[in-house]
Amino acid sequence: MKCFKIVSFLTLGLFSCKTITIELPIPDFKVVDEVSAPEPSFLSLQTELALKPYLTEADKSLDKKFSGEEDQCEGIRYNYHFEREPLSFQLKDKEVLCDIDGKFDLSLSYCPDCQNVFGEPMCIIPRVYASCGVGEPKRKVHISYKSKIGISDNFELKSQTKLNEFTLIDPCKITVFRYDATPTIEKEVRASLVQLEKEVDKQLASAPIRSTMTEVWKSLQEPILVEPYGYFYLRPQQIGIEDLTLKNEGQKALFTTQLVARPLFSTDAITLPKSRLPQNTPQPNATNTSVFNLRTVASYDSINRFLLRDFDTQQIKITDKKYINIDKVQILGPQGERLVLSVQFSGTKKGTLYLVVEPYIDLQQHLRIREVDYELRTKSVLLHSAKWMLNSKLKEQLTANIDVDLSPILTESKAAIEQQINSEITKGVWLQGKIDELSVQNLLLTTGFLVVDLRLSGKLKLKID
Repeated sequence: MKCFKIVSFLTLGLFSCKTITIELPIPDFKVVDEVSAPEPSFLSLQTELALKPYLTEADKSLDKKFSGEEDQCEGIRYNYHFEREPLSFQLKDKEVLCDIDGKFDLSLSYCPDCQNVFGEPMCIIPRVYASCGVGEPKRKVHISYKSKIGISDNFELKSQTKLNEFTLIDPCKITVFRYDATPTIEKEVRASLVQLEKEVDKQLASAPIRSTMTEVWKSLQEPILVEPYGYFYLRPQQIGIEDLTLKNEGQKALFTTQLVARPLFSTDAITLPKSRLPQNTPQPNATNTSVFNLRTVASYDSINRFLLRDFDTQQIKITDKKYINIDKVQILGPQGERLVLSVQFSGTKKGTLYLVVEPYIDLQQHLRIREVDYELRTKSVLLHSAKWMLNSKLKEQLTANIDVDLSPILTESKAAIEQQINSEITKGVWLQGKIDELSVQNLLLTTGFLVVDLRLSGKLKLKID
């Protein structure tokens, strides 16, 4: 991110010269809260959360074989064995569908009447025995569950898993005593797999949305060093998640993470208060495009340092034989809504020019100046006698010639910002994005800072592995 290049270029474009530091009193200045952006920024981050690891863990955590029995004397006595295949998950809209294919065998016997013999119940006639899937291919069954997914106010993934379908593919009807074992099988298999509902809910709830959002929130409050220009502070205020949908391909949860922030770029390090992760607060009528209002704050001392580093001497032609070299410039500060500068010059004559100008950004994103005044201090009597001529000449040339197209710097800044935001912000969490538009909105002068408000728009994506 090279946002400060815009600020330094604004001043460099005015005079393109070296700077020195002189402490002079400033008579008045515009009162502006430098660290308060004029409008909040709304960032919409299209977020991906991989659910496959948690669904796979639900499969591993559940037994693959189940057994049960009903050991009674009179009526039907049975025991069964059930084996399931690996769970198959499909994600659709806001639901997780879980399919289970299994097979079972059932052994049972029937006693029409039992009597107590020596204190124990015994069948008074021989039992009738039958079976399904014993000594033959096991009987097949298909079961499906459905989980409705949502996100709580506390950033936790919540689900409610319920049995959706039970289909006995190979019915088990015992003709010898006209017994249909299907209800018994369904009852026992349901009871055996009731733990599945709890396990799926448990594993989905373990998806690290809250812990990830806590780390993201913490990371977004940390300053980003943008060498050699300064520090970028996102300053998030609110965060919310909405529009949860599930995608079967890759088994991901897709949702929009919304941030309300007041981003700031400063040439000097500043101390800002930090906050804990707030409550999930989705923004109504949010779009997929992020609108980024960035306040850039540059101290006059820092601008002077950068102007000194980037100095290029310029020459102003007075006549065919007379010229002036701009040697040094010093930003003294604001006077009302205008900027006061001290310019040292040499050439045909030598002296100091104190300029008072009003910088502004026109509709074409060009840096211009207007309302130019100056005070000339030089030992040259000849130059003073020609002040009336220089007054018109300098004002005309300065006003006409200071026309700096900011497009190249804005284009470069867009590329730098994109490079900065396409990175891993914390372990397993990646931020990706593309800036579509970057423009200068406002230029302000304060007692110690030059303030430039920028507007960015683009698409951002958050990926959680």
